[in-house]
Amino acid sequence: MNRLFIPGRAVAAAALLVALGGCEMLKHNEEALAIINARVLGMPAGDFFDRYGRASSRSEIADGATSYDWISSVAYARPGPEGLDDRVCKLHLTADKRGRISAVQVRYDAPGTKSTSRCGEIFAAK
Repeated sequence: MNRLFIPGRAVAAAALLVALGGCEMLKHNEEALAIINARVLGMPAGDFFDRYGRASSRSEIADGATSYDWISSVAYARPGPEGLDDRVCKLHLTADKRGRISAVQVRYDAPGTKSTSRCGEIFAAK
């Protein structure tokens, strides 16, 4: 009988490494979210989309608010698989009845070109 045996300590160590990696990722998301919130909360949704690109989807919410999914554009990349660039930022935005952004959720934050956060790079003060 050839069974795979993984000692309890190895499993615990692997779980700890995964948890620590997750904490680091959450830390970067919190930093990016703070940058995004400072830039866009209260901004009219139309101004946001004029500046950063249009939403990929839009849905109405019962209280008169509007929900949007937004994905950043990707700079020019060479054609073919070697040119693929997945350094994108994906956000879920909520605009209140007046059309002003009232909430932001980071759905995906790829590593940026110069930092650990593509979202942070996009929304950093210019």
